[in-house]
Order: sequence, then structure tokens, then C-alpha cells
Amino acid sequence: MKFALLYEFDMPPWLGSTEHDIFWEAVEQVKLAEEVGFEYTWAVEHHFLKDFSHTSAPEIFLSALAQHTTTMRIGHGVVLLPIPFNHPVRVAERIAMLDIASNGRVEFGTGRSITTEELGGFGIHPDDSRPMWDEAVRIIPKMMTQDLFEGFEGKYVTIPPRHVVPKPIQKPHPPMWMACTSPTSFEIAGRYGLGVLCFTIGEPEWLAENIKTYREAIKHAEPVGAFVNEQVAGFTALHCGPDDAEARRVGGEAAIWYFGKLFEYFGELAAYDGYREYKKLADEAKVFYEEEMKDKLIDTMAERAVICAGDPDRCIEVVKEYEAQGIDQFIGIVQYGGIRHQEILDGIRLFGDQVIPAFR
Repeated sequence: MKFALLYEFDMPPWLGSTEHDIFWEAVEQVKLAEEVGFEYTWAVEHHFLKDFSHTSAPEIFLSALAQHTTTMRIGHGVVLLPIPFNHPVRVAERIAMLDIASNGRVEFGTGRSITTEELGGFGIHPDDSRPMWDEAVRIIPKMMTQDLFEGFEGKYVTIPPRHVVPKPIQKPHPPMWMACTSPTSFEIAGRYGLGVLCFTIGEPEWLAENIKTYREAIKHAEPVGAFVNEQVAGFTALHCGPDDAEARRVGGEAAIWYFGKLFEYFGELAAYDGYREYKKLADEAKVFYEEEMKDKLIDTMAERAVICAGDPDRCIEVVKEYEAQGIDQFIGIVQYGGIRHQEILDGIRLFGDQVIPAFR
């Protein structure tokens, strides 16, 4: 089992922090995380999601991390590939530059966005998002491996033959991943030979069938890149503390706010075929969170491993539940819901000192 952090620069209004504060606090947190045994840091790309996520240019943050760490894998998780967000050539160039800046430590995550706020802001019709992603994910690896990129003529983008430079350090190219939230996306990731970044919120057991689908599909993969990256990363909110009840309260209250913003931004895509599976999952989860009383909800989330919040023993139990579903990498978001910087640092150190060794 590998361990990772994820950042999206969550900024609850009552926290009183600036974007400058959370950027440099995150750098300090990641430096500590590397010291205590975390192996990956991922940063998302989001646009227009006020309070929820202020990481519109994660490659800048990741470039800073590359200069403040030496072993940490630098995960761009994910680059939004629909062409109005990012032209494929610019993606290939940026990933290569980031790989150079990090001395060959980049992980290349891909996705398409699941909010109308972002898609609409860039003039992307939701029905076009997956085919746009599909065009881009097939040609970007060629740009990173072909001396003279052969060129491409598609529905959404046409690129003449060009020398796309620089090239990444990792050969043939950095490992490629796909953000997955629905059964269909797990199957696609397997067929395309991509690692899974599972950003679904829920009980670990809910992942079992999707992971089974992925493992079966990847047996017959026709990889879009130069190799198959068979890995599954599972994600949850993480807060570790010495006192189980207090850590559960702090992490749970923060998670309630965080999940509320998640449903606010991600719950508007029911009208579009390519998103109906995700919307169904979100609606079912939203009903659960709205019906439960706060204290009971926190206990339920902790006991069912929806969140990883509690003392080290409890956190070990939660990670074991994810491990049992076939997860290769455990990703925790620690900067969320207004948890203070010092509490985050203390939680990272405790998790690294007492939880990670249990899986070594």
C-alpha cells in the first residue's frame, strides 16, 4: 500500500486564510509528509469553484513542490483534457517540463470535469466532454514519445506534424491515470490501460464491484499510452489525532462542509447521458448526508470508513478496509473544511509515525 495526499485548496470563508496562506501551508505540509513516509502528492485542476477549490493552475503548485521535495511523486491529478480547458500540445509540454523540474517524478492524471460551472465557463457542452477527452488522451503520449509528432485530424482539434518539446525524463513517458467516478469510467480506464484515480465518496465496499470491472477490463487493455499502468488509488477525507473522539469530531465536521460543497457543485449534470451514473451516486449520497443528524452523521461516516478520522488505531482500521477492496494507493485530503494548519501538520506527523508503518 502506498500513501498520498491530495490538494484542491479548499477555502471555507470563516477560515480567514488567503490563497497565499493555503499555498505555502500546503508546501509545508507536503514537506513534512515526505519526511514521515507519504510517497505521492496529487493536485487537482478546478475552475470557478469559489471556496471549494482554488487550484486553477496546479502545475505551478506542483512545480514548487518539486523544488521542496526529493522523493515525493508529483501527481497532476488531474489535467482537464477537453480542448477548451487545455490544448493537447500544451498539456504534453507542461507535463514534460514538470517532469524535468521534478527530476522524473511526475504522474499524469487525466479527466474531463463533472461540473456545469466549469464546463459552461469554457463553453463546453457536457455531451462533448468525454469525446474531447478521448481525442486528447490518445495523442498526448505520442507527442511525448515521437521525435516528430505525426500530426492529428480529429473532430475537436487538428494539429499538423510538429516537434513537441521538451520531452519528459521518464521513458517512454510518465505513468498515466484517469479520474473515475462511475462504473463506465472504471471500464474505460481498464480498456485504455490507465491507472484509476477513484474520487467517489462513499464506503470502501462500494468500490469493490468497480475495481473488479477495472481489473477484468485491463486484462484486455489496448493502452493509449506506451504501457499499461495497472493501479487503483482510493480517496477519502483524512484527519488523524491522538484522541479518537476529538479527531473524529474535527475531521467529521470539516467533512460535512466539504461534502456539502461537493454536492453543490457536482450535482447539476443529470440531463446529460455521459454523467447520469455519477449523478445517481451523488443523489443517493446527498440524501444520506441530509437525513442524518450531525453527531450521528459524523459517527456513521467514521464507523463506515467514509472518512478516515480518528486516532491511529482507527485510521489503521479504515486503511485496511480500503486495502481489502484492492486499493494500491490510499489518498487522503487533509486541507479541507477549515481544519487549521497546525492541526493538519500534527495529523500528518501522527499518521506517518503510527499508521503508515503498519502497512510496510
